[in-house]
Amino acid sequence: MSTDETPYICECDFCEQGLLRFRSCPECEAICAVCDECELVWENVAEVSDDPSVKAASAYPRCPVCGAKEKGWPALEFEEIQDAELEDYISEDSV
Repeated sequence: MSTDETPYICECDFCEQGLLRFRSCPECEAICAVCDECELVWENVAEVSDDPSVKAASAYPRCPVCGAKEKGWPALEFEEIQDAELEDYISEDSV
């Protein structure tokens, strides 16, 4: 999964190299936090934002919500994050 310039939630506490970005499952459209380096997936954006050491729910490309294993999860742009009412979880460093 490539690094991009979309907003992120926080640094990955697991690999300590990546950033957790907002991505949506192409199958069920669930919005999750996905590390752009180690590709771990967190279903609960609020929980991982509050505590980056919380255990990941799955690994890309497996969706923790629907179980699909589709690749190509799109990263959410700022407007999409706002529409999902998740803008409070955007890191101040990414804006």
